[in-house]
Amino acid sequence: MGFIESSMWNSILAMAETVVLTVCTWYFMSHTEQNITKPARGRLLAFSVFWAGYAALSYGFSSSAWGNIPAILFMAAGSMFIGHKLYNGRRMYLFYYFLYPVTYVLMQIFVIYLVYGFIMSQWGMFVFDYYSANIALIIKQLAALLLTGVWVALLNRRQFEDVSGFQFAGLFLPPLISAFIIASLIVLGNVYIQLYGAYLVIVDICFLVFMNLYILYLFSYQSRNRKLKEELKTFQRQSEMQYHYYEKLEEKYESSRKLIHDMRNHLQSIEALCQMSRSEAGNAYARDMHRMLDSFAQRQYTDSHMLNIILNDKAETARQKNIHMEVRIGKIQLGHMKDMDVTTVFANLLDNALEAAERSGDKRYITVKADSFREFSVVKICNSYDPAVDKNGKDSVHRGIGLGNVRQTLKRCGGGMDIEEKDREFAVSITIPSPEGDAAETR
Repeated sequence: MGFIESSMWNSILAMAETVVLTVCTWYFMSHTEQNITKPARGRLLAFSVFWAGYAALSYGFSSSAWGNIPAILFMAAGSMFIGHKLYNGRRMYLFYYFLYPVTYVLMQIFVIYLVYGFIMSQWGMFVFDYYSANIALIIKQLAALLLTGVWVALLNRRQFEDVSGFQFAGLFLPPLISAFIIASLIVLGNVYIQLYGAYLVIVDICFLVFMNLYILYLFSYQSRNRKLKEELKTFQRQSEMQYHYYEKLEEKYESSRKLIHDMRNHLQSIEALCQMSRSEAGNAYARDMHRMLDSFAQRQYTDSHMLNIILNDKAETARQKNIHMEVRIGKIQLGHMKDMDVTTVFANLLDNALEAAERSGDKRYITVKADSFREFSVVKICNSYDPAVDKNGKDSVHRGIGLGNVRQTLKRCGGGMDIEEKDREFAVSITIPSPEGDAAETR
């Protein structure tokens, strides 16, 4: 490889380094915990500005002895700003967004001094060599990928709860061994590089790094797979517990209905006797007893007996918590859904709405609207909520296990769910295909 060609590759690799830094920073932030929801377009714009600023400072001050300082400061400040404003607003993560670029710079310094040491050992003094400079650039970029993978694995340690500490520590063994092999390739391949070029060495280093990334991916994938299986079991247990609760509640309501029916018969007899004896006090007493029994009666919102039980139960809970709950339900068809599925969907959504509305301040409300539209039953549940509480991570009721369970149940039924947040209101809309729609699709 000639001097001009080596110089050209040096410029290409230097520009690629700014792109790798930007991509690694994006990957680090997007694959760790987030509590801020922002549109992808805004994040793309932020990282475009981040890359342009870093590249401009890197090349603009490249001739100065301290030329890297402005670029490093910009990298740290940009990382902290983007991460804190667009990904996670917690103070601890602000520290992580500062620490990540610091470790990135330390890694770069280590690689540079490793290459300098190699040159000094060969020539007895520092001599600029494009081969060595290009290898240093390649190693820095590949090391950046490994560093980012290690950071993501450390901050997502909770995903590997089923992995022992010894197994988790073993995850970092391949990168350490690979770093030793890369250093050995550079030292031992000096003569080979001079005779045949650095292509094969570069390819070997690339294969080593991508092998490490693949190992990290497999480890993370298997751990997530095990965790998802455990969550699925948790979903099933939760659904069964909810279903049994409302099943018992239905039995109690049935017993209450029988008792109320008998009580009304007795009251009618008392009213007849009072009318015969013309006792106004007795009539007033009977009317009071009727009103009391009316308060125990269930409202019939729909043809689904299980949904009626859930709505009556949640309406009573809302009344106790001073939450205004309005229910307007048209003609919807849920007869094709299993009682357990009805419980999973509506009990979880209403529980989430109750918890969020309770923390929403003075104006607390929940509205449940449902009707049929073409071949679907459409249900919209809106509730008041405090976005400041949700932003600080103190209120995650809408993103917990319950919603995951609802999504899975709706997907199994052929339905869907959409979430919307605006003006201190949280809205969940679900669509459930009617049995006639299913039959039409089958035909």
